[in-house]
Amino acid sequence: MKRKLSLSAAIAVAACLILATAAFAAVSHWGLFDFLNQGRDSGALPEAAEIVATDPPQEGGAGKLASFRLREAVYDGEYVYMVVDATPADGILLLGPGLLPPDAMRDLTKEDSDAMTIGEYAGENDLQMAIVGISTAAAAEGAEDAITSFDWRLEADGTLVFMLSGEAPQGMGDAFETTLLCSVTPLVPAAKGEGITMQYFEEDGEEPVSKYIGYAVDEAHIQRSELAFALSAAGPAEAQAYDLDAVYPSCGVRVERVTFEPSPMALYYEIRYTITDEAAYAATEDGVQFEFLDANGERLPDGATLGGQTAAQADGSLVQSGSLSAQSDPSQIAALRAFNCWTKERYESHELTLEP
Repeated sequence: MKRKLSLSAAIAVAACLILATAAFAAVSHWGLFDFLNQGRDSGALPEAAEIVATDPPQEGGAGKLASFRLREAVYDGEYVYMVVDATPADGILLLGPGLLPPDAMRDLTKEDSDAMTIGEYAGENDLQMAIVGISTAAAAEGAEDAITSFDWRLEADGTLVFMLSGEAPQGMGDAFETTLLCSVTPLVPAAKGEGITMQYFEEDGEEPVSKYIGYAVDEAHIQRSELAFALSAAGPAEAQAYDLDAVYPSCGVRVERVTFEPSPMALYYEIRYTITDEAAYAATEDGVQFEFLDANGERLPDGATLGGQTAAQADGSLVQSGSLSAQSDPSQIAALRAFNCWTKERYESHELTLEP
């Protein structure tokens, strides 16, 4: 039996940490750099630790099922990184967004050694399960959302810790102000043939099959709370912009400008390009992305934001934004190569002479 890809699989980091009991105890309270450096080196500079706000001023977050707190945060004028913990009330097991009782406990703890399902673990420990959701008030109102990356860990004491990050909406300036909408949705046993269903694919099946999981949402006891805070900008330096005229006929685009903004967290970049061949671009299925290469033709490592995101602009151009390791420097960049993020096909590569 093969499960349909769940929301949790789409937003969780792919690599699971393999931790012994002693190692897990040593990282019993996850911080910002524990998340950023899991399975890799994010490339943040040592001075990045100096701009981390620990337990910054905040309001709200309390509730009967769980209380929410901003543990650590960084706003460097470009991106915001937030570690939020959800502390459960006695007898409550908090689940990450999209997780359900039939899912594996390792999806919650990120430990491969956890072989039980979440439901089995809750049953053995006499815990009521409740699903946590976190979003921004701005996103709920249809505005630009600052959260584009989402991860979590269940700590040894039952605290569910979230790592939220993303590019700050335009116009934030020297202060990032937001309100997080935090929900806790308790689950209760359901009668046969009632309650929540999950979908999965049978072996060699072409259509998904629905199955009741034996639990329902306790609508009357859903907790909704707000956590408000403001973060002062720290870290960014003056942006460095470079005009280009790099044509990529295989994918039908031309790069016109590259901008870098250094920070102790990462070397942020924006690549502005336009479509020059509609047919060639359409053949990529909107899969065009760019990567920076060093003098040996090797891809420079991603920074704290992991990869790039592309957004259409009002003038019809497109902008890919992302980051390189903060230890990188524009002078190390030898070329800019286009590729297809779906097929991994590599297109043309252009040598760069980055002169402001």
